[in-house]
Amino acid sequence: EIVSAMRTFYRPITNSMVSERTRLSGTAIDLVSTVARELGVSFEGLLPLFLPTLLNLCGRTNKVVLTRARACIVMIIESTQLSSVLPYFLQSLKEKSATLRLVAAEGTLTCLNCCNPPDLEKEARAKEVEAIIRATAKDANPDVRKASRKIFEGYKELLPDRVARCVEHNPLDSSSY
Repeated sequence: EIVSAMRTFYRPITNSMVSERTRLSGTAIDLVSTVARELGVSFEGLLPLFLPTLLNLCGRTNKVVLTRARACIVMIIESTQLSSVLPYFLQSLKEKSATLRLVAAEGTLTCLNCCNPPDLEKEARAKEVEAIIRATAKDANPDVRKASRKIFEGYKELLPDRVARCVEHNPLDSSSY
């Protein structure tokens, strides 16, 4: 019932999330965070409705909105443990905003720490993590590169059999991690 209601009202909720009025925006972001916490894995059907908006908010200069959106993304990852957030992070790494790229990198790290390892070991998910590592390792922002090193460390622990293949296909030297 909750998923159905959220689908019905997602447009007004996302419109509220992107509002310049921080009280309205904050309430909408808190609603999504609470729903994710309560639904857990059942939130997966709502990811395409809310995660892109949250990521776009991370590209804004308003620190209050950025902090709320980042916290909501972390809550979604920790509560749902869905590795299906990775394609959204990979796409966000192509954006100009350094804060958005940093949130995507930090989200990937949170995903590696929270998600079920068998989900991350699937070929498609492992390739997404490898693509994220490649993109963040050469990012212009030093904080993103620092997060990339942490992602690579988590990747080495989680998928040790794939490390050689990842480094082999990576144009950067593995010692840069």
